[in-house]
Amino acid sequence: MSKQKSIIGQTFRNSVVSIIVAAVAVLLGVIIDGVVIGRYLGPDSMAAYTLMTPLISVITAVSSVLSTGVQVICAQHIGSGDTKRARQAFSVCMVTTLIISVIITTSAVIFRAPIAEFLGASGNSASLLPSASDYLLGLALACPASIFLFEFNSIIRLDGGSLRIIIAVAVMTVLDIAGDLLNVFVFHGGMFGMGLATSVSYLVALVIMGLHFLRKDIIFRFSLKGMRIRDMRDILVTGAPSAVGAVSTALRTLVHNLILTGTALSINAVGAFGILNTVFNFTSCVLIGVAITTSMIAGMVLGEQDRTSARELMRIALMTATLIGTCLCVSVFICARPIASIFGSEDGEVMVKLAAHGLRFFSISLLMYGINSTFPNYLQGMRRMVLSNVFSFLHTFLFMSAAAMLLAPGLETDAVWLSFPIGEACTLLCFCILAGILNKRAPMHLSDFLFLPEPFGAPESEVLNVTVTDASEVKDACKKMTEFCTSKGASGEQVSVLATYAEELADKMTETGFTDGKQHILEIRVTHAEDEFTMRLRDNCKPYDASKDVTAEGAKSISYINTLDLNIITVRV
Repeated sequence: MSKQKSIIGQTFRNSVVSIIVAAVAVLLGVIIDGVVIGRYLGPDSMAAYTLMTPLISVITAVSSVLSTGVQVICAQHIGSGDTKRARQAFSVCMVTTLIISVIITTSAVIFRAPIAEFLGASGNSASLLPSASDYLLGLALACPASIFLFEFNSIIRLDGGSLRIIIAVAVMTVLDIAGDLLNVFVFHGGMFGMGLATSVSYLVALVIMGLHFLRKDIIFRFSLKGMRIRDMRDILVTGAPSAVGAVSTALRTLVHNLILTGTALSINAVGAFGILNTVFNFTSCVLIGVAITTSMIAGMVLGEQDRTSARELMRIALMTATLIGTCLCVSVFICARPIASIFGSEDGEVMVKLAAHGLRFFSISLLMYGINSTFPNYLQGMRRMVLSNVFSFLHTFLFMSAAAMLLAPGLETDAVWLSFPIGEACTLLCFCILAGILNKRAPMHLSDFLFLPEPFGAPESEVLNVTVTDASEVKDACKKMTEFCTSKGASGEQVSVLATYAEELADKMTETGFTDGKQHILEIRVTHAEDEFTMRLRDNCKPYDASKDVTAEGAKSISYINTLDLNIITVRV
């Protein structure tokens, strides 16, 4: 069983690194802006930057809906072996993204001043209006690029192009840092220049990622042929929890900003919250990388109807989220003052002290944030939309906002800082309560938290899982498969066809993939349903379609796909 589990674990670990890097990178431009603005343009500019974060969250919401929706839908189609449907979903999403991007960018340019006023640059903070609207103008061109970058990150990973993502991220980071510093020390472009530097770096990264789709050996090719509106509906419905989470984050940030602007420290408090939000953006991106990986693989698991893989996915996801969250918690708590100082100049000492104080409270929430983000994304990948939406709302808005508003009269700024760990603790408790209600007992095992849509796959008694880690194990694996099929009433012809396919395919896959000196796994899964047997062979070796080189015949269908760096061959008899 442990060998069976490891292929999911390896796939998860291989995917999560590139996704975390890309997720951080998509928001890295805004984070870098916060550092440079805080150090070189002063507390007023930092406060103006902070007021714009709810709008950035709204743009992130749009990005998350489309990217997560298309990722899950495409992964599900790939899991079920329907690459044509996956391409159609991808194509219709690209057209929709282009239309939405144009609308958002145009609106941000035309209505930048009213938007800045609505977000808080009015009344006692009216002096922030010019800086806030200038930053939004410069950042406008980053809107379409950031939306497409989110989607390309998901799709290119499914298409086996993670190296391109890393290259694009590296180029974008260097360009944004260089652009920000040139703006401050050479061009003196103020807040407009800060936003423009981010836009340019995002656009260059988008071009680099876009070149992936010129390759010939890819799954996802854009085509207007066969596009269906209902595919877009499925994408939007599936991506809805991400929208709920991002919009709820924007509303929560707005609530926090309004509380802080009403305190005695006002602008310094808002600036300090901007520092905390910037750290939150970075740490949440790292942990959301775990969540995004979970939803992507969950979509494939849903298409395969594989209960064993679902359980293993949750095990490795929660373990990874807990480990990373603990490391981030300790790091932020210990380094709160140095982190806050990165954003401050000599005239921003009050802001830095407030931020360091707030970061220590915030760091505690990181222990739970990864788990609380992973659960809704897992539910999203499994198409449990209602549960995913509810938990996204509770996690990202209700619990934190309610805590901040209830504590504000007596604690002022501390109410905002404390709302983060309180909100996370309440969310985690809700997961446990729901698991208890659904299972009608106290949740004690990982299986109690799977929340699988029922019916889900074949009963475990109708499934055989065999793992091969060495070519010498192929014959024994084929023997176990033959015995299983015979015990389930397979005809002589069915047993013969399955055995022949299994032996030829397994031999080819191990001979080709197990010879590079690295550790690899070949997983053979046989499922019995009514009078049909379905055999899936899955390995984590270099791309190779072994089905083209076998001489076996008699199968109803045989298909091959390479996704998430896995070769997957499905045979139905």
